[in-house]
Amino acid sequence: MREQINAALKQSTLDKNKRKVSTLRLINAAILDRDIAARGAGRDPVSDEDILEILTKMIRQRLESAKTYEEGNRLDLAEQELEEISIIKAFLPEQLDEDEVRSACADLVK
Repeated sequence: MREQINAALKQSTLDKNKRKVSTLRLINAAILDRDIAARGAGRDPVSDEDILEILTKMIRQRLESAKTYEEGNRLDLAEQELEEISIIKAFLPEQLDEDEVRSACADLVK
């Protein structure tokens, strides 16, 4: 996952996509913070599962911020948070929608 994020950062830098560059740098900073904490506790470096956890936490935070901005009538900032969410989601596995979950459960029961 680190390699994917760093490759996307390099490409975004070349494309001069400022929003994507800043979001990917935030992701790398969060991963580095977790690495430092793990090293201090004598644990292994951050795994891909840990990175997925970090990304989902970042999405949750941005959803809360976007809601707060919308309530405060700051639609420009809410839009920025939503853009960051879409950038972060690109690194997460595709989520099943409700119908797919129901279908999978029905198949499992059969």
